[in-house]
Order: sequence, then structure tokens, then C-alpha cells
Amino acid sequence: MKNKKLTVMTILAILALLLTGCGSKEAPEAKKETLPLQQALEKALPDYQDLVAYTADDLYDLMGIAPESYTEAQYLSGSDSLTGREVIAVRAKDDAALKDTVELLKTYLSQRMEETRNYLPEAYQLQSQAKVETKSLTAVLMVGEKAAEESRAFLASE
Repeated sequence: MKNKKLTVMTILAILALLLTGCGSKEAPEAKKETLPLQQALEKALPDYQDLVAYTADDLYDLMGIAPESYTEAQYLSGSDSLTGREVIAVRAKDDAALKDTVELLKTYLSQRMEETRNYLPEAYQLQSQAKVETKSLTAVLMVGEKAAEESRAFLASE
């Protein structure tokens, strides 16, 4: 009798182990779907509708960011260019392109600060507080009164 119980218990233990081994593994956490860049910016920027969109050519001519280095990019500016309001967001193709984009955006910001230092003190003040931020393969430069909050909101969705 003891032998029979031991055999049954052993078989049940083996079956339990087999069942746990064959059970479906938890699926890895699904990658969060990122919004198209334009939609992500619309969501993060309360004044999106008031901003003027520039072209990929403008992005290249003014900053040197080539279309072949990114998958998506948006360059927006305030309709009143004297305010200094600008938003530049770029989703780079790879890490090397991201690194280059960050350097180009920093250089652009420095140039803009030199241009406005003596002539547009309000714009210069906003530019002085701005910084280039990144998350994943996305780089963003936001200049404006609430740029830090907007940048956080935008990058949270990346």
C-alpha cells in the first residue's frame, strides 16, 4: 500500500512539474505604440495650432539635419518670430544619427542665442532656459514659456 501511494504521489508530482513547464509563458510586455510625431506634438503642445510648420529643407538649411538621418521630424515656430517660440522634434534613424542631431540642435540653439542676445531680450531669456532633450531615438528642442513642461509631456509618450 505504501509503495502504491508513493508511486501515485511521484506521478502526480511529475505531472505537476510537466504542466508548469508547459504552461504558456507570460508574453513580454507589449511595446507601447508611439504616435506619429505630429500627433504626439499636437497632444503635448497647447498652442500647436498657432505654430507655423517648416519643411524638411528648412530643417536642413537652418540646422544641417539631413532627411536621410531621421524617420520623422517637425520644425515649428511661433507665427510671431520675435517671441522666440520654436519646437524642433526629430526621430533619428539610429544612435549615430541621434548623436549628430543632438549636436546640431545644440549648435542651432547657441546661434539663435547669439542672434537674439542684444536685440530680443525676451526671446533670449526663453532660449537660455531651453535645452536639447532625448528619449530613445527622439531628440527635441523646445523654446517657450512652458517648454520644460511641454518637453516632459512630449517625451513621456516616446
